[in-house]
Amino acid sequence: MTMAHIPEPDRYAFVALGANLPSAIGDAEATIDWAFAQLKELSSGPILRSSLYRTSPVDSPAGTPDFLNAMAGFLPLPDETPLSLLHKLQALENAAGRTRSGIINEARALDLDLVVFGAVEMHSDELMLPHPRAAERKFVLEPLLEITHDNFLLPGQHESVKTLLGTLPETQQIEKH
Repeated sequence: MTMAHIPEPDRYAFVALGANLPSAIGDAEATIDWAFAQLKELSSGPILRSSLYRTSPVDSPAGTPDFLNAMAGFLPLPDETPLSLLHKLQALENAAGRTRSGIINEARALDLDLVVFGAVEMHSDELMLPHPRAAERKFVLEPLLEITHDNFLLPGQHESVKTLLGTLPETQQIEKH
């Protein structure tokens, strides 16, 4: 199913999934599969699921292993807000065994980033929407393009996801898993 075939595409939330360490669930692939199953419980409509992508770490500490990444798109539950969804995503990360040391872009058991929540643009201490680095990351844009369409725009952007993807450096390695 593509964005052109779903009702109210401007209300969809998009969540980037990533993992590169074993979790309480299992290896990175099993953890992402588990996370997709959990996200279905947070959706009031069909869930869009991208392929898995193996990606090289970006701006991570030396020696960080490759990540598995994917993208989910879904219609949030009727009374959901960006912050309430963020808190649910963080609870899922914790359930998978994620620990936070404060090191930016470190290896992790599960990372669930709220990239887009409908057309909402938000800048608070707790949450920024769309995700502030989404337009700079192949591991976000490639799976997002897979489940949306060529002309899909991140809120506040004037260039499509496809166009943004074409501007990124080749040094960001990504391949379907």
